Amino acid sequence: MDENNLILNSSKMIQNNEENFENYTFIEIAKKKYAINTKYVREILKLTALDFPHQMPSYILGLIEFEKKPLGVIDLREIFQNERIVYDLSSKIIVIQTQNHFVSLICDNVLDINKIETSQIKQVPYQSATNFFDGVYISQDLSAYILNIDNVLDFCQKNQDRYKIESSQKYIINDENSLQILEKRKEFLTQTTTEIQKVTTLFDRGVIFTINDAKYYINMANVKEFYKVNNSKFIKIPCTKDFILGLVNIKGEYITVVDIRRFFYNSKTQIKEKSTIIILNSDEFKIGILTDEICESMDIDFEKIVQNRIQKQDDNSLIEFVLDNEIYQVIDVEKLLSDERLAVL
Repeated sequence: MDENNLILNSSKMIQNNEENFENYTFIEIAKKKYAINTKYVREILKLTALDFPHQMPSYILGLIEFEKKPLGVIDLREIFQNERIVYDLSSKIIVIQTQNHFVSLICDNVLDINKIETSQIKQVPYQSATNFFDGVYISQDLSAYILNIDNVLDFCQKNQDRYKIESSQKYIINDENSLQILEKRKEFLTQTTTEIQKVTTLFDRGVIFTINDAKYYINMANVKEFYKVNNSKFIKIPCTKDFILGLVNIKGEYITVVDIRRFFYNSKTQIKEKSTIIILNSDEFKIGILTDEICESMDIDFEKIVQNRIQKQDDNSLIEFVLDNEIYQVIDVEKLLSDERLAVL
């Protein structure tokens, strides 16, 4: 059998019906876990300074400006009748757009973004007139209620008399240092959303990761999932190149893991405590790349990549460029997967 067939087809040892899987964003509120279908999640933001133009229903914490539109920040604690708290700098705002609503909500933490099997979503074990939840996700690692944002907001709009009219400023941290940080975040958010509108086709979001102290960038559209290596065992594939670490079983799927550093530079990557596999978003192949550590997300204006590109390239799957005196290597996933060293002949 052709060794290239082994590299890319070995991951097909177990086939799953992709239609039975969907991506969900898992969040935490009042020590309870909830999930939102990721197709409705536009952005995940750190808590920023809010606007309080007038008194609003108590379930609205305040307003943010997103893409030049004022969005209400929904406080689910008030709707779910949990004790309300003062939100601090670690809190997150989730911008959500469904077919019927464009809003945001505040949460204590974003736990994960994961592809889950829809058969693991069960009916809520009790009847509720509010229908806030489409079901409950149950697995060995995590259980969470699946939020129906449209139903939550429809309920609020139909039951305005349940909520007093007030200013919610008291629920936002207000020491001088924190307020300065929140204002800086607000300024950055306003500038960023304006720039996005100006260069929609050139501006993109990706994730920065490191391998042997080198910084790499990959477009989030090419990322299906992140998976911590921990004590995972790699199943060696006979007669394959040394940059193929082997197969790893991730939630019942066998993923072929590529040592991307060795692939490009013939330099082996050591597995460390924070080593993470980035599973690529590909309909054809089940492939992950090994990284030392996931660092942060970053918005990149691709005009800057063109302007600051380092012309001498060893591999056309990589684009090196300089930004703020840092060298980044952009992985072109489409070219990577069509590389003759990986492609099925």
